[in-house]
Amino acid sequence: MHDSVVLDSSIIAAIFFPEKISMNAIEVAEGNDCTTVDLAYAEVANVAWKRASQSEISIEDIKTALTESQAFIRETCRVIPAHDLVAEAFDMACSSRITIYDALFLAAAARCGFPLVTADSRLYSAVRKNFSIRLIR
Repeated sequence: MHDSVVLDSSIIAAIFFPEKISMNAIEVAEGNDCTTVDLAYAEVANVAWKRASQSEISIEDIKTALTESQAFIRETCRVIPAHDLVAEAFDMACSSRITIYDALFLAAAARCGFPLVTADSRLYSAVRKNFSIRLIR
């Protein structure tokens, strides 16, 4: 039986765009039922754009990884529309002093009753005392 988690964009990006935590991110995705927010489509695409501007990977490889990441979100994850979470996210953002973008993922996790998995240490530090969150390093 799998556990359930909410993945933020940092974890999804790490699965498809190699970095230090990529293997850990893949293990989380493979070992759990995954949920995310539709904002992840745009945020992961932004990671692809950043990688393209750094020219460390060929544009063809970046486009392939982008296509695969978008398919992962669409086909593997349960995707919650951001507009369904705005009111909760706004309150969380104000009380925890985090961005609305981060709070949307946190609100999804709270609504589902699953932990949020992130690679964002600042987000983790800001909310770990009040919310279920796992930091992947």
